[in-house]
Amino acid sequence: MSDTVTAASSDDLAKTFGVLLIGFIFCVVLYGLTFFQTYIYFTRFPSDHFGTKWTVGLLWAVDTAATTLISHTIYRYLITSFMLAYSQLVTTKTFLAAQGLDIFLALVVQIYYAYRVYTVTDKRPALPAVISTIAAMGCALSIAGIAQSAQETLFADILTSRVKLLRGVGSALALVSDFIIVAAMFYYMQPTRNPGMSVPSGFYETAVVYCFNRATAFTAGQVISLIVFLTSDRHPAWVLVGWVASKLYANSLLAMLNFRNTHRGRGVNEEDSLNQHASNRSGSLSIPVGPRETARSVQFNLHPEGKTGDPMNIIELDMVPSRLEVYDDDVVLTCLLLLVSPLPLRVQSGKVITSSVDSGGPSKRHEFDDDTSR
Repeated sequence: MSDTVTAASSDDLAKTFGVLLIGFIFCVVLYGLTFFQTYIYFTRFPSDHFGTKWTVGLLWAVDTAATTLISHTIYRYLITSFMLAYSQLVTTKTFLAAQGLDIFLALVVQIYYAYRVYTVTDKRPALPAVISTIAAMGCALSIAGIAQSAQETLFADILTSRVKLLRGVGSALALVSDFIIVAAMFYYMQPTRNPGMSVPSGFYETAVVYCFNRATAFTAGQVISLIVFLTSDRHPAWVLVGWVASKLYANSLLAMLNFRNTHRGRGVNEEDSLNQHASNRSGSLSIPVGPRETARSVQFNLHPEGKTGDPMNIIELDMVPSRLEVYDDDVVLTCLLLLVSPLPLRVQSGKVITSSVDSGGPSKRHEFDDDTSR
């Protein structure tokens, strides 16, 4: 009879249900990282821009909903339909909905990185507009492919030629958008184009900057996902890779945001200030001084064991224009610190802080004269 179910071998189970189970494990682990990074973000940056806070909240909500739908899919396939062979599994609406949410999540991340490109290119809108347009087109085609998949009853048959065409072109457009983001971030985020920007040191800082801040991680994940999707037929390996790739998008954005330095509860972009680890390593406190678009930072050494004659125990005037947002009471705070500071001070032209801004290079420490005792 046609309804007879043939028991699958252990090898077949490993290639089908086993792949889905492994993908679900990776998915849950990465969602835990998303949840943890979201908690860190709202704890460290309570006064961050409302647009960024809403973006993080949206990412968490979409990722939570997608993970919940994936959990229902796995329960349906591995528990409720345990006695059915892989070839007889029916496509669930929760699986298709989770696929759509993953694609939407990737679009949100790409648009935010397009905004980052907008900020590092001195607010030139052409390149961010190209990135956002290509990403939106790719998202629309992928959603159309998911809608086409809904017309297939069996889970093993959802990758029809039409579905592969729509989703393949959509993923390729998303990949083009990712490549433009990576190229723009590497080109515009060079230290030579941003004098005074900290150069990452150590494995951890280098990994975070070049994998997440530059959008390399989720671009590599998208490449692997597209290759596996186009080469898959009835094998569900493309599901596993797709789930992992979507989590890379969310965690890359959160890692970039959490790696920033903080100023009064707000995040400072990488090109505007030393990152948090560099600041902790040098033991300095940066305070912006001056009008917007031309702010300077006065740095006070905080090492308690420092000596008076130590060249590091000085006040540094950062001569690089900064795009930090400045508050009115910063000047008052700086003046109070100057009055109570016991450290030697370098005075130029009879003034501690001049009104002019030297944009000729990175910040320089004033050297002591040999006759400091005088």
